[in-house]
Amino acid sequence: MKSGVTHRGLWLGVTATLIFALYWLDLNRGGPASMLSRCNLLLSKEAAAPSDVLIVGSSRTGVALDPVAIQNMLKNAPEVTEPGVERIALGHNPLRLNHALLENYLTQRGAPRALVLEITFMTQRSVDRLAQRRKAIAPEHYLFRRDLNLMTFAQILQMPAVAMPYTEDESTLNLWRFRLRGVVLRAGALVYEFLRKPGESWQADSCERTDWIREPEWPDDFAFSYGDFETEATPGQAIDIIETAMAETAVERSLKDWQQPAGQSRTYPYDFDQPYRAGEVALLTSMLELAARYNVPVILLPLPLYGFEIDTEQLQAFARHAPGTSQVFDLYGQVNADLSKFWYDDGHLELRPAAALTSALLTEHLLDSGLLSAAQPGETRD
Repeated sequence: MKSGVTHRGLWLGVTATLIFALYWLDLNRGGPASMLSRCNLLLSKEAAAPSDVLIVGSSRTGVALDPVAIQNMLKNAPEVTEPGVERIALGHNPLRLNHALLENYLTQRGAPRALVLEITFMTQRSVDRLAQRRKAIAPEHYLFRRDLNLMTFAQILQMPAVAMPYTEDESTLNLWRFRLRGVVLRAGALVYEFLRKPGESWQADSCERTDWIREPEWPDDFAFSYGDFETEATPGQAIDIIETAMAETAVERSLKDWQQPAGQSRTYPYDFDQPYRAGEVALLTSMLELAARYNVPVILLPLPLYGFEIDTEQLQAFARHAPGTSQVFDLYGQVNADLSKFWYDDGHLELRPAAALTSALLTEHLLDSGLLSAAQPGETRD
């Protein structure tokens, strides 16, 4: 009898210790994610005041918008005093990841003056490329594994369909199955990461710039822009200088092999009303609801792939019915230069000079919109 009670006591003690350890790891560590993912997670949880501008998006945002350059250009504008600009950007269409990171940021750091949010929808080309690169691993499983690295147990329970791209309308039974699956795999990821590097520092200052801007599988000549463009000019002056330089340089450049044959433009699938978009629209809407709860105005940023065009009327219609205050800014549409010769690949602009230009254009829009001269966002609404 005593032996049975002792065994039960030990079992309960071990179980309680495991749960406490997982809870601590969940709050303080991430799973086996890339350095880029890890540093973005730390940025969202850092014990610091919020920036004036928070930019959230995919690798397209990471390449096309340089937060350091935008911040420096804002300093040259008299209406903004000591501006702060931060960017959360992850590769491979990470709406679910960015939902979790945005929630972390707003909850733990507070409200920025403006949120720049890329509308990241998967295209068939995105799905095909993921499947090809990961061979036998289906795209949704690849996304699921990355999502788990950056989501807490609570966030998995709130968004149980994280395992599949478009399952927010699943049955209750399936939703609970996703919840259990996500929690178990998240726990495994946490334990794996801790056992692999138990003494690793998870302080924000442990993320070096060279680590923060790179995914390990990307080639050496591809990196996120992060202070690569330096200028003392105002945004308007910088735009004129860069567009002139691009026009002069374009004469000597040719289209890449993958851009042939030219003239195959297609409409980027911002088809919000389609059933297969239900999951992505639910996540995007939820991110806008988060921003509205903290009274943060949102700039919706469409960044289509090369060869795609956007339907601005479709985006404007979505913005009008979206929660909170949001506006659409067609960044690529503002470029007064031929962008076709300035792409790294079909998803990313070249860092120089195209990404310098888009950074200046967004900076000018932030100033023209008046968002940075408006009052600080209020407290969270119930």
